[in-house]
Amino acid sequence: MHSISFTPDDLTAGLPVIILFASAMAVMVADLFRPGGEKARMSPLVHILSSAGAALAGLAIWATWDKPAGVYFDGALRVEMFSRVLSMMIVLGTLLTTLAAAGLLKRMGAEEGEFHALVLAAAGAMVLLAESNSLIMVFLSLETFSIAAYVLTGFRRNDRRSVEGALKYLLLGGFASGFLLLGLGFIFGATGELRLDRMAGRIIAGETEGLLLAGAGLVIIGLGFKVGAFPFHSWIPDAYQGAPTIVTGFMSVAVKTAGFAALTRIALVFFQATPEEVRSALAWVLSAMAVATCIFGNVVAIVQSSPKRMLAYSGIAHTGYLLIGLVAALSMREGRYFEGRGSAIVFYLLPYTLMTFGAFAVLEFLGEEEDEKDAFRSLRGLSQRRPLVALAMLIFMISLAGIPPTAGFWAKLFLFREAVAAGRWDLALVGIITSIVAVYYYLRVVVAMYLQPAVSAGPVQSGGPTEAPDEATAWTSPAAIAACAAGIVLIGIVPDGFLAQSVMSIQKLLAQP
Repeated sequence: MHSISFTPDDLTAGLPVIILFASAMAVMVADLFRPGGEKARMSPLVHILSSAGAALAGLAIWATWDKPAGVYFDGALRVEMFSRVLSMMIVLGTLLTTLAAAGLLKRMGAEEGEFHALVLAAAGAMVLLAESNSLIMVFLSLETFSIAAYVLTGFRRNDRRSVEGALKYLLLGGFASGFLLLGLGFIFGATGELRLDRMAGRIIAGETEGLLLAGAGLVIIGLGFKVGAFPFHSWIPDAYQGAPTIVTGFMSVAVKTAGFAALTRIALVFFQATPEEVRSALAWVLSAMAVATCIFGNVVAIVQSSPKRMLAYSGIAHTGYLLIGLVAALSMREGRYFEGRGSAIVFYLLPYTLMTFGAFAVLEFLGEEEDEKDAFRSLRGLSQRRPLVALAMLIFMISLAGIPPTAGFWAKLFLFREAVAAGRWDLALVGIITSIVAVYYYLRVVVAMYLQPAVSAGPVQSGGPTEAPDEATAWTSPAAIAACAAGIVLIGIVPDGFLAQSVMSIQKLLAQP
């Protein structure tokens, strides 16, 4: 009987995940034992523990940055530069969430320990998904962070929209998980192997092509739901609008990053080894999804009267752009960009994390729930009321639109260049045209901030009692916004450094440990 034993190297490789889960438990214990009458005084401790846990996880990833690739925990995890880069993005999104959440939780009068524990536990599971080398680990890690995401979506238990969004997310997520599990089962049946790094040599050509195609298609459905690709996107608008704004920002960046980490690993490690007929069919399916997702997300975003729903459909559109990069990676043959195929996906995810989370963090910082009659009220005249916040939001919008010299411009440029190098001019053209369309609704936010007068009515609050911000945590949300804006500007000025890391991460992913 095969025995499983863990070595010190296993524990070292899994240290970031261990830190995140341990921090979640530490936050719960600290919150459990704080005196009820000292809630305001003890509140900073919860935020500090949560942010410190995320920061320590990031340091643990950084400490092993240059170590060779290897498999750990009896082959369940594979840690290389690809997983480290994507894990660092997940941890970055987690750290920004823990920093920016202070004001939101105070206004809601919510239980801070529960919130931070769920965010940290979800982040730990997302890092596991980015490192997963086993079909079992892919499913378990994905379901673990999904449960936390369902609860976070419905965190405002007294808000009808929040509960409705969580319920839709839960029900549709359950169906998607069923498709994913069935697809993984088909892949195991076709290959007889659970480990992704061993599947390429175990694929049986001919007899199992149908089983492989069915399994891969079901996996695309399951992961397509998690990343919000059309037509599996229907949960996103309601879940994003119903969830607390900072939770929406966390889900929009961390969940998408984890989903694309798994999808990219499976596509490049497994799909490339499948027979040509299977790979061509999968590329066609992904191409159709990419085109439909880009068009649908951008067109529907134009008619939205709510900033949160607009950004939700914007996120769907960006999923389409990332799918273009994935199709390009699968379609690329030997040539100039062959060794770095898929690197545009890795590069794209970092600017996307900064600009999308930053935009949601601004909406949360303004502290106003959307008024159904005037959802843009908090943004009107923002340049006169809070010029620095308006400047940050301007940076986020022009970066999302892909206007130079921001990080978003380089992200789209590298991605479309890779599509052209793979011979997919059609996908590159769709991406460029839809990016031009997107400029309209992003500039709508800019117009509201700089060209429209402020609305004098007081903010509309919902979701429970409110409290004044704690002095010890009042700086955290502005710090998160400033960090996102600075990161976008920095990458926009010097993109080559991170691009080189992205190319290297893909090369390490495709190399055998």
